[in-house]
Amino acid sequence: MDNTALGAGIASLVGAALYLFVGWRISRRAVSPESRFAASQFTLFWIALSGATAIGGLLSLVAAFTTPALALAVTITDLNILLACALLWGLVGYLVYLYTGRGFVVPLAVLYGTLYVLLLYYLTAGDATSVVVTAGTVGVTYTTPVGGPILGVLAILLIVPEFLASFAYFTLVFRTKDRTIRYRVALVSWSLIAWFSIGSANIGAALGGGLAAEVFGRSIGDIAALVILLAYYPPMAIRNRLGVAPIQSRS
Repeated sequence: MDNTALGAGIASLVGAALYLFVGWRISRRAVSPESRFAASQFTLFWIALSGATAIGGLLSLVAAFTTPALALAVTITDLNILLACALLWGLVGYLVYLYTGRGFVVPLAVLYGTLYVLLLYYLTAGDATSVVVTAGTVGVTYTTPVGGPILGVLAILLIVPEFLASFAYFTLVFRTKDRTIRYRVALVSWSLIAWFSIGSANIGAALGGGLAAEVFGRSIGDIAALVILLAYYPPMAIRNRLGVAPIQSRS
């Protein structure tokens, strides 16, 4: 039995449950009619993230006992690409709306729809050959892996927009003196920035791999999710100390 894959799978399922809870909790917010669609995009981010994390976790659990079939690994990879593009569309659309007051729904849908098609095309053209399990994560090897400038462009499209949107959202701190808004913007923006930064660095591998490193790496998202939840629903001690208020829930 692969203990690292087992631990990674369990950690992923815990994270998936947490993301789903955060998505449900945030979906209960009271929002204005004009902000409803953007708010639903943020909910989509959490639900799609939960789905992708759960699928990856289940695949790791399978890998703990046996190497998954190539067809299963390829199918899960393709599904995760779809979920990743959907969740990024939701997150970036929400942050852009908060910053500009406009959703840019169609341009962002075109961007992430194109990204999905390109990723799917290059992975299909790469000709999957085998399944590998590395540090609890199931991957697929290809006869012709994507590389060079194409890989760079795809990486930029995947990573840069959410960083730019998160930084832009953070600048709203300097446009208001409202303590609650400043508190919420600072926590949400920097939680996202730290989350994406650490995730991009593959902290589990940087720590040398192994069960503890992988579980810790996967827990970063859990910590960020909890901080974001505290941004919207601060406990009483924080409310009294900082003079902030929780967001109102729908009746």
